[in-house]
Amino acid sequence: MTNKNQLLHTDKKTSALLEDLHRLLSAEGTETYLVGGFLRNLVLKKPTADIDLCVIGNGFSAASKISRHFKATQIVLDADNDVTRVMLPGFQLDISGTPDISANLARRDFNLNAMAAPLSALNHGNLQIHAIVDPMQGLRDIENRVIRVTSSEVFRADPIRLIRAIRLSAELGFELDEQTQSLITTHAGLISTVAGERIREELLKLLETSQTGIWEKCLELGLLLSIFTELDPCYRHPQPYEHTWDVLEHSIKTIYALDAILGKSVWPYQKPEITSEIYRDSNFEKYFIQQISGTSRIRTLAKLAALLHDIAKPQTRSTDPDGRVRFTGHPLEGSRITSEILTRLRFSKKEISLVEKMVCYHLRPVQMNPDGQLPSSKAIYRYFRDLSEAATATLYLSLADHLATDGPNLMVANWQEHVNIVAHILSEQKRQLTRLTPKRLITGTDLIERFALRPGPRIKILLGEIAEAQAAGEIKTRREAFKFISQRLGGKPENNLN
Repeated sequence: MTNKNQLLHTDKKTSALLEDLHRLLSAEGTETYLVGGFLRNLVLKKPTADIDLCVIGNGFSAASKISRHFKATQIVLDADNDVTRVMLPGFQLDISGTPDISANLARRDFNLNAMAAPLSALNHGNLQIHAIVDPMQGLRDIENRVIRVTSSEVFRADPIRLIRAIRLSAELGFELDEQTQSLITTHAGLISTVAGERIREELLKLLETSQTGIWEKCLELGLLLSIFTELDPCYRHPQPYEHTWDVLEHSIKTIYALDAILGKSVWPYQKPEITSEIYRDSNFEKYFIQQISGTSRIRTLAKLAALLHDIAKPQTRSTDPDGRVRFTGHPLEGSRITSEILTRLRFSKKEISLVEKMVCYHLRPVQMNPDGQLPSSKAIYRYFRDLSEAATATLYLSLADHLATDGPNLMVANWQEHVNIVAHILSEQKRQLTRLTPKRLITGTDLIERFALRPGPRIKILLGEIAEAQAAGEIKTRREAFKFISQRLGGKPENNLN
């Protein structure tokens, strides 16, 4: 970092785009700078498709010219501060305007984001580090791996930066300096003034990271309970003897356990084999990176469910006469609270439904094996029918819940039984999908005509029972399906149809 002759390099695709942008904007004499996260990541040699530009003059006008040239979508992000986004294939451009680049950098959030480099300084995608305008010593902070505010007014100016500071620390593995931490604690309550959709975006980015200890830091600085006020009763709320941690600590540990189970980190309380031997089929990775809405994925939503899965334990706590502590109904009540939280944070209906189901049914996988028996084919069919897209994630969430319950005191035999249950459920579901393909044995029209039934909800119920029996391997042919329905209808005779 101290070598002022060091060359920074962009890839060919990015280089070509930046050269196009320079030609386009310089034709009218517009002075343009690379700024913010793109420049920071360029210094860190981290690839990024998000490019931040700052033009001397009108940012909206420059963005309009770019969008017209590339026939691209243009979105005004912040009219007051002249910030516009242009969406290009493979790239996202955020363009802002300013009368003076030094003043613009001084208003930015953190020193490592308060750097600029003229587009004109790029030579075939290469940039000499001494060309970087660095009034806040951002290069020094990058070298020291520290995140430091540009001023004491940073969080008051835009409280979303409170979460961004934590998120950058997690993404980069950098420390927050003491002043920055102190300011976060002082201003944590301001996060309640931020629009829900902005909090959602930063939260999803934070959930994408797998930095151990980051959620405890969020709690320590007062930010976690300022975002999720409903978690406050969980803080230091004691649990029965089989739990290693209190309710909120357990919830945080469940996030880390899920990351370890998904292969994104290491669970520090047991040998690596504990998580490496978990069943994962060929679609495992594809399923968890599946995009749900905007920037959310099943993996990030499952981690959010991990944080919230026990949120209703304090209010559902009761003690039996023999002293046994119970949290009866906490999954259902927790799903209701979760829905309220995510609605407030402007998550989509599909996102809310998925997380709500994970919270509501997080205990169901271990409740499907009465008397230590493996779940039946019908129980497995009903499980996937009820949870749909959330079903697989909930299985792995249940495993993470188990790890975060026992922590260093894990009983390996009980854990292995749980792992075997999950493997059996997933394997049986694959077999059931094979049985249910290629097509249904009979239709609703068949039932109406064959048994002189009236159209209505009963037809849907009967078709569901046929599919369940077919998935379980109890019926395989059309004739067997009709016989099955005849028995369900109490031996009702069939019409004389072929």
